[in-house]
Amino acid sequence: MRIAHFSDPHVNLKYHPQHLPRLRRALEDALDRMKADHIIITGDLTSNGDARDLRTIRRLFESLGIMKSSKLTVVVGNHDIYGGPHLAEEVLSFPERCRTTRYDEKLAIFQDAFAELFADTITMTPQGYPFLKRVGKVCLLGFNSIATHSYIQNPVGSNGTILKEARDQAADLAEHQAWKSANTRVALLHHHMFRNRDIEHLDIADGLSASGLAGKIEQRTLKLHGKRQILKLFRQIGVTMALHGHVHFTGQYERHGISFLNGAGAVFPAFRSAGYYYNMIEVSAKGGLEFMPVKLEKKEIRSLQLDNTPAIVGE
Repeated sequence: MRIAHFSDPHVNLKYHPQHLPRLRRALEDALDRMKADHIIITGDLTSNGDARDLRTIRRLFESLGIMKSSKLTVVVGNHDIYGGPHLAEEVLSFPERCRTTRYDEKLAIFQDAFAELFADTITMTPQGYPFLKRVGKVCLLGFNSIATHSYIQNPVGSNGTILKEARDQAADLAEHQAWKSANTRVALLHHHMFRNRDIEHLDIADGLSASGLAGKIEQRTLKLHGKRQILKLFRQIGVTMALHGHVHFTGQYERHGISFLNGAGAVFPAFRSAGYYYNMIEVSAKGGLEFMPVKLEKKEIRSLQLDNTPAIVGE
């Protein structure tokens, strides 16, 4: 089985029109050239959480024939809930926007936009997270790692957490036969799990230097709170691999015997000059794992027309 992992396409027809054809190019490459059986996208599908952009992404999935649970899995990202400042004059007002965001409503809109992808998941909550999803002999455990607004802990909506209640629910889900009988157990979340001291050990596909990365990671506004407890849970329930995004590069690292893949370099990488990459994971029949970064070939992106969406020509 071959799984392609992407994150953070940040589709936005107003401010990032080029991201939609880039995402299509990446998905087509994974499906056609690399013969992926399943696609995973770990959050920030949109840049501003707009319903229009969610509908556009949905139509893209439909046009590629992957708007079905057996072909595609997604989890929510912070931009899908809070959006982001896209103009200089929005920076100062953005914390107030985050404070007034109706978190549960935005999450429900995201879930509804991709309802088919959650139709056969196993969950204990109305919000749909955490969830179990079996794809062949692989079992996926999906988390919502987006923290609610807090003046101290999450002032601009980009920090993360997985609360004790959700961790306990995940531990209960891990008692399900779908998880216990899986050859490969994969956790999905949006936020990264590495620390400053892990940076020099990152294997980064797209050439982002450790010195440049250090300034982007573990800032006050790019944190996952409670990493130690989350990692403890992953070890306790036998997670084989964890997939995430949030910081815009493609790379891998290991913590306590668990492989972590960051997959945010295929559409909106921190440094475009190094190329565009996504993760390809091959799972053997016995549960063995091989993974590698795949570089997108340079080619012109054709005009993209989806229903009533204006044609967009990429780079």
